[in-house]
Amino acid sequence: MYVSAFEMYRIGPGPSATYTLGPQRAALRFVHDLAADGLLPQVHRVEAELYGGLAFHGREHATPQAIIAGLGGQLPERCDGATLLACKARAEADMTVQLGARQRVRFDPARDIRQVINHSLAYDGNAVRFLARNLRGDVIASSLFFSVGGGVIVGENDGGGTWAPRVPYTYTSAQSLLDVCRAQNKRVCDLVRANECSLFSPAEVRAGLLQFASTMRASVERGLTAEGRLPGGRHRAASSWHDASREAHAMPAQLCAVYATAVGEENAVGGRVVAAPSAGAAGPVAALMQLWRDSAPVGHDERAMDFLLAGAAVGGVIRAAGARQVGCQGEIGVAAAMAAAGFAAVHNASTAQILHAAQLALEPHLGLGCDLADARIEDPCIERGALAASRAYNAAAAALRVPSPPVGLDVVVRSLLESGRTMAGRYKTASIGGLAVNVVEC
Repeated sequence: MYVSAFEMYRIGPGPSATYTLGPQRAALRFVHDLAADGLLPQVHRVEAELYGGLAFHGREHATPQAIIAGLGGQLPERCDGATLLACKARAEADMTVQLGARQRVRFDPARDIRQVINHSLAYDGNAVRFLARNLRGDVIASSLFFSVGGGVIVGENDGGGTWAPRVPYTYTSAQSLLDVCRAQNKRVCDLVRANECSLFSPAEVRAGLLQFASTMRASVERGLTAEGRLPGGRHRAASSWHDASREAHAMPAQLCAVYATAVGEENAVGGRVVAAPSAGAAGPVAALMQLWRDSAPVGHDERAMDFLLAGAAVGGVIRAAGARQVGCQGEIGVAAAMAAAGFAAVHNASTAQILHAAQLALEPHLGLGCDLADARIEDPCIERGALAASRAYNAAAAALRVPSPPVGLDVVVRSLLESGRTMAGRYKTASIGGLAVNVVEC
């Protein structure tokens, strides 16, 4: 099944695509469905119930703010942490929310957003249920959405079937991607661009990719200049590290770590980032693109799109294989693979070299679980992002030195899926074990 680049990259506020971006999109869809069913004028009050990881860690990851912003019609692409906080403050002050910026209804964030922690749901624990009540208090609409990672939501009634978009060039694995590129005599980025242009207009594809690139750059630049404390209490370090790295003439891999740290810290404070493939793993792709931009010629928009398309091709292959909710290996590991692939692509790597770079970047992350200290996407997430960015650079550099490398990415992906199946659920996306519950707060 083909996975679009617009599924692998998503713009929105941090700190989490699962806990922030997903619930916001779910709220937007709930209001849209109410309007489509003609129920919006009957709504007097709305409520939200959080399940699984959203119930355990939603407060630390701005889930309530994201839900309120989504109910109010705020699009994730136009939001940051300050926007979400402002939406929540208005709702707390007025005890109302304006659904889709049209219908004002009763809504008390403290009472109407409930954490359900005494049971979990089938299929996935990260879920939110919305309830709409009329003036008599009767439930006139109820919708359950699962936040399955990367900002993707699945409705309870969406059905088990998966829609597969029809594209000119189909591939189901790294090897088949290599075969198609060779048969068509096309670069990876050109092949993916042709597929995207069959789903969207060429202008939409170009505008969307350039928006991803500019948002990534902005997140790096903000992170390199900002100072202060993160929500978890630690001091931001990217700014001072960047100054030190310039004075010491740091190596490229070290610069990648600094850039990824900048993005990770921006994500932690709710800044607007590009989930690639998730917000917590937004650093590696943005970091390697920034490193390439440092020496890229003026007017490099086309090559920036090549970077993103090659990364999306690799990420799409891994996602299509079923690598979703398999722990941090499926987030930071996939991010490293995407970053290495994109960086290799803009350095004129062959398709085999691009896939080899992705393989080398993904391998060190096999078996890595989601293990959040203090239940926040800060520690060890920021450090993992920095290390993954360094690894991605080294993987791309190594792949470029091998003229005809073997393609072993599919084997690594199968290993990732196997380790994900055997991993305990509390070490996947919900992270209700390990550091999240065992670190003592002093």
